[in-house]
Order: sequence, then structure tokens, then C-alpha cells
Amino acid sequence: MNPVVEQIKQQFRSGTMTIRLVMVNVGVFALIQLINALERLQVLSVFEDFPSGYVSQYFFALPVFRLGILLKPWTLLTSIFAHFGIWHLFGNLLFLYFVGSTYERFFGAKRLLHLYIIGGLAGNLTEILAHQVFPALQGSAFSVVGASGAIMAIFMALAIAQPQLQVQLFGIFPLRIYFLAIFFFLKDLTAVGTADQIAHFAHIGGALFGIWSIQQFWHVRLSRPWLGIQLKKTNSHLKVKKGGRPMSDEQYRATKQERQARLDAILDKISKRGYDALNKEEKDFLFQQSKDV
Repeated sequence: MNPVVEQIKQQFRSGTMTIRLVMVNVGVFALIQLINALERLQVLSVFEDFPSGYVSQYFFALPVFRLGILLKPWTLLTSIFAHFGIWHLFGNLLFLYFVGSTYERFFGAKRLLHLYIIGGLAGNLTEILAHQVFPALQGSAFSVVGASGAIMAIFMALAIAQPQLQVQLFGIFPLRIYFLAIFFFLKDLTAVGTADQIAHFAHIGGALFGIWSIQQFWHVRLSRPWLGIQLKKTNSHLKVKKGGRPMSDEQYRATKQERQARLDAILDKISKRGYDALNKEEKDFLFQQSKDV
């Protein structure tokens, strides 16, 4: 097998969810460019009267007019992985890499994947709704592509969950992440209705879903039982300690109770003082319990 292909497969299997999402976006971009090249070379010519790029637009671009989405419902999903320009792809994936990696470190791979997909869908639906509601946008032949709505969902969720987190602006200036979140949200808000061909409502919809998702995350997890942080149950009578030595049922129950008591104390601390009040050891413990589900 080609060593490059093998290396890509290995990176996809062993990489973080952030890396996998980046790779999927790059793969879709490469597929779109291949389709466009075949159309230009007249190798792939479905309809002679249609312009170059029609096939890739048909499968990956989300139309916002009412009939278009009814005819192409799959584009609600495919569009959040699709980019038609190299700089659009580069900017989005650079943003995704930094915010996705940080979000994944706090909340895990599965939550990152779910938020990317559902946040992207929420952004797309918001853009469609806006084009049906606001007179200035009605009748537009506008199409939505790109991961921006999904990335905004991740970014805003991270900013709400970790408002004191600092980022290095231009690699020089330390800035708390919530200042950047406010800036980007207002930037989109001030640009709605303009003719810049950017899906600002998709960004806003993704951002609002990200805020909602993190509020639901804390609400559910601060109730009892705390979803996602419960210890696994087992029907086995023989449990194993670190190092491979078996422990009795009594020892297992005592260990479980000790861990649950520590977990409850951490949750009480979060409910009273917020997540940022936790020290590194408490955050690591909390993260480890979430991985055990």
C-alpha cells in the first residue's frame, strides 16, 4: 500500500476528533476540486448546458430558497464539510483546529463531534429561516457552504464554559476568549443583510446553539445523577485493582463510594463557584470520570 495513504489512515485512526474533522474537511475539499476539474475537462459532463461546477454545487452547496432545500435535503449535512475556495478552507480549519482542540480537552471527542454536526445543522436552518422571514433576503439564490456555523457553535460553547481562558492574539497579546467571542458575534450581527455573500445567519445560529448547548450541559450535569460522570456498574464479583490484583466486592464498593463522594464534592463546588474554581487535579479527575462512561 502507498505509504502516504497508509500514513493518512493511521493519522485518522489514532488522531484526535479535531484532527479527524480537519481531515474530513480537507478530503471533501479535494473531492470537490476533482469533480470541478473533471467538469472543466469535459470528462464529467452530466448536463451540457450547465456551467462548470454544477455537480459539486448540487451535492455540497445548501440552497436557502424553499424549493431548493426540499429538493436537496442532504445538503443540510454535506455543506458543513464543504469548501470551494482554498482560503475559505484554510481560515476555517485553522480556527477549527485551535478551538476544537481546546474544547475536546475539556469535554471530550464525542461531544465535539456532536456539537460540530448539530451546531452546523442549527446554523444552516437559521440561515434558511432568515431567508424566509426577512423581506430583503427573500428570492435570493444564495447557497451556504463551509464549516463556519459549526465552528462558531464550538467557539461560543468554549467561551461560555471557560470565559477566563486566555488566547494569544496574533501570538503576542493575551486576551480572554470571551472578548473574542463577543467581537465575532457582533461582527456577524452588524453584517446581516449586506451583500458580502457570507452566511452570517448561519454563524449566528451556530453561535446561539453553542451557548444553549453549554447551558444544557451544566444544567443536566449539576442534577443528580450527573449524566456522563457516573461510574460504570458491573455484574462481576471480581474486580481488579491497578497492577492486576483482584479486589473484593467490599473493597470495590468502598472505592466506588469514595470516588462518588469526591465527585459530589466537585459538583457542589461547581454549582456554588463555577467550573473555573476547580484546581487542575479536580478538573483532571472530572475529565477522567467523563471518559469512563
